[in-house]
Amino acid sequence: MAIAEVNNYSIRNGFYVCISKQKRMKYCILIFVLLLSFLKGFSQESQNDIIANYSSGLYTVYKSDDKNKFEKVSKNWPIEISSNGGLVNKILVKRSGILDEIFIPDVIGYPSYFLFKNFRLTFLKEYIVYYEWNAKQEATAKFIFVKEGHKFNEEYGTVNLTVQKYVAATFKNQSTAKSTQKEELARLTEQDRKINSLEGKEVKTIALKIIQQPDQVGHFGKAIHYGIIATLKDGTELKTTNLGGKLPWDDFELNHEGCSNIAEITNVENDASKIPNDEVVLNITSIHHKQLKASHSIVTTNDIPIQVYRNGYRGLDRGKTEVTFQGVDGQHAGNGETLTIKVVAAKHKKTGGAINKIEVYSESQKQIVGKYKLTPGTALIVNVKGGQGMDGRKGWENSKMGGKGGNGGNGGTVTVIKDPSVQEFNITINNEGGNAGRGGPPAQSYNSKGPDGHQGSQGSLHNQTQKVSLNF
Repeated sequence: MAIAEVNNYSIRNGFYVCISKQKRMKYCILIFVLLLSFLKGFSQESQNDIIANYSSGLYTVYKSDDKNKFEKVSKNWPIEISSNGGLVNKILVKRSGILDEIFIPDVIGYPSYFLFKNFRLTFLKEYIVYYEWNAKQEATAKFIFVKEGHKFNEEYGTVNLTVQKYVAATFKNQSTAKSTQKEELARLTEQDRKINSLEGKEVKTIALKIIQQPDQVGHFGKAIHYGIIATLKDGTELKTTNLGGKLPWDDFELNHEGCSNIAEITNVENDASKIPNDEVVLNITSIHHKQLKASHSIVTTNDIPIQVYRNGYRGLDRGKTEVTFQGVDGQHAGNGETLTIKVVAAKHKKTGGAINKIEVYSESQKQIVGKYKLTPGTALIVNVKGGQGMDGRKGWENSKMGGKGGNGGNGGTVTVIKDPSVQEFNITINNEGGNAGRGGPPAQSYNSKGPDGHQGSQGSLHNQTQKVSLNF
């Protein structure tokens, strides 16, 4: 509505209308109110607003057919609408009247649809649409629900387009709701943390509870599961989640010895030098009550067999270790490493039982690759096999044969140096040569297959007895 004012006159649809100043003021107010109503009519209502016109009960169902038309289903379907704090949080559709399908909102504060698996549910002014949504942002209606006793006569294409426009418009208004929802979630999370935290509470004791302890405790063994129980001065017990409570792990500082500093589950160190007293000790301290501490020690059994892998690389992986040119011939494999293994007898520091201290040094890598403590009868299995040669590839078009197979790597060399104190040492050395790669096929069927590579040679084992000193 356009209004051009000339002194005390207005032009409305080409006609001059005389109005007073008081009337002009009232007229402006009226226009403002009408404008607000006009804009409100085009603002997008969320599902919470629209669903206010719906209620739980039986709904008449229309199903889309192969010809993209809707046909009325003979049986009505129950629909249950659940809310929490004035916001719809669940829609239960009993498909065919018997199968429960629970739809949840995409954004609780300002939903545009409710989701169940690959299906969506959107409430419109006169009907509810049950549909699928694709990557092109298009809706494909499957069912229409209307209140019992009401009729439905919309065209299939119109329904899909209406849903698409509604969802697109609602998406634009969801940013504030999403931000509010995120803030509310953070607030509730912090509120829940404070309720279950020891912060600001009078605490009597804290204690460690072992939930699962393996029979064998040592390098590469199974994990130890544990939780924490805090007892308040009024007798109330707060427990960590793995004990059925909500006591935050962030309330505690972990200072474990001989095992990993991880909440709930911890593993024994694989390096014996990090377990100096032949036991793992779980230590916790309350960060809100520094005087409150708890610990639990577990003696190592050192009877878990250990496998050391220092095999040569496969010919197929040669390019990962050095620059190679790959033609039709297969790559040669790497050799098993050269190792020196030192062993000295010792006593378990807690039980007094016999153990062997073992150090594995890679001469190939110039570094210590393992420090272990094992009971004399527990196996140490050392794998220094040669790698598998790479198969040859199909030959060149102008070649009379296929590519050559790569050679297998040689087995590694292992030297075992035992201190005279060692009475028993259970060690197995696997240092076979790697298999040869097979020759590749020729480009032409009447030509020859490429030659296979050579098998890697067996490695060697050397035993020595001399004084050994290890610093762990």
